[in-house]
Amino acid sequence: MDEKNINISKSEEELLEIMENRSHITADQLHNLKEDEECLQACSDLAEIVIEMQKKQNMLAIDVRNEMADFHNKHSKNNRRKNTRMLLWASITGVAAAVVIILVLRAMMISSQPEIIQVFQANHVAQEVTLQVNDEKEIKPLKEVVESLSSSSTAQLSSKEIDYSRALLQTETKEVGKQKVQIHRLSIPRGETFKVVLSEGTEVFLNSDSRLAYPTIFKGKERVVSLEGEAYFKVTKDAKHPFIVKSGNLQVRVLGTEFNVHSYSPIDVRVTLITGKVAVSDTCGIHSVEMMPGQSAQLSSDGTFAVNEVDIESFLYWKEGFFYFDDVALVDMMKEIGRWYNIDIEFRNSKIMDLRMHFFANRHQDIFHLIELLNRMERIHAHFETGKLIIE
Repeated sequence: MDEKNINISKSEEELLEIMENRSHITADQLHNLKEDEECLQACSDLAEIVIEMQKKQNMLAIDVRNEMADFHNKHSKNNRRKNTRMLLWASITGVAAAVVIILVLRAMMISSQPEIIQVFQANHVAQEVTLQVNDEKEIKPLKEVVESLSSSSTAQLSSKEIDYSRALLQTETKEVGKQKVQIHRLSIPRGETFKVVLSEGTEVFLNSDSRLAYPTIFKGKERVVSLEGEAYFKVTKDAKHPFIVKSGNLQVRVLGTEFNVHSYSPIDVRVTLITGKVAVSDTCGIHSVEMMPGQSAQLSSDGTFAVNEVDIESFLYWKEGFFYFDDVALVDMMKEIGRWYNIDIEFRNSKIMDLRMHFFANRHQDIFHLIELLNRMERIHAHFETGKLIIE
């Protein structure tokens, strides 16, 4: 058999020595190999060799020395090797040892890699309040749309509010029935809140990253709106015309009351009643429940409603510009924070995601102030890294 001169790195030499004396391998040796990046690369190289060797028909006839030499020649940038030395590998039984060590080291490499679990992703499009009229494909900035509608006095706009009621009050009753109804779809960006006053006076406070669809004028027996996101409703009383909010997998029916709807996921909608009485049902009307003030209801996976007594104040702080979390899973808390700051949120340790948290902060402080508050709790470590908020 012709001998081939090749360069063997120190890491390769150490790995081969372990393989030749595999019965005496120690935990310390494996640990040292794991910490040696060059050795891990050598391990990967040997894996390729082993795979090729296993493809041969006659395993016992394989010359491992030649296989290693061929591999180095194929992967060398310069086939003229200097300071060459001979690779000595006594027998093919080393192949089995190579497989074992490679598998162990690869498992250790995988286990040593940090967990990266992204729970919220930033939206890099322009963040502004927009309005879509009827089924038009074009979605425009709210101010631009309202200005184009000003001749018909459909709505009055300020920096944080759009009001449809004042325009209606200025219209004579006999003319209201003649007005053409438009469906407006209002979208609130991340990091902002907005207020809508509907034509009959109902006030809707929209949280960030929320969308509300509603008619410019209510006609018919019911007042119906649709919500994605979160909103606080202060409904004008009208016994003859129930107010209905459709959101995800349920709908809320009221005559006049105040309640909060949290619906960032269509299958995870939570209704919290502040005052009055509401009836909550699934979209098919099969299951329903009547709620009392201080209760929160969610539709369970089995189709029934889970109703719990809650501290209603915790559902109102967002309206006042605060984060307030009381016994909330850390992962859910960080999703809310990511939504407000429009920032990627990554966990580097899945074991802490379900920690129950109590946290309070001003939403109008910058992200670095919030990180400082998170770290003061001494239960997690939060830091800002390449545009992402890392939790570990």
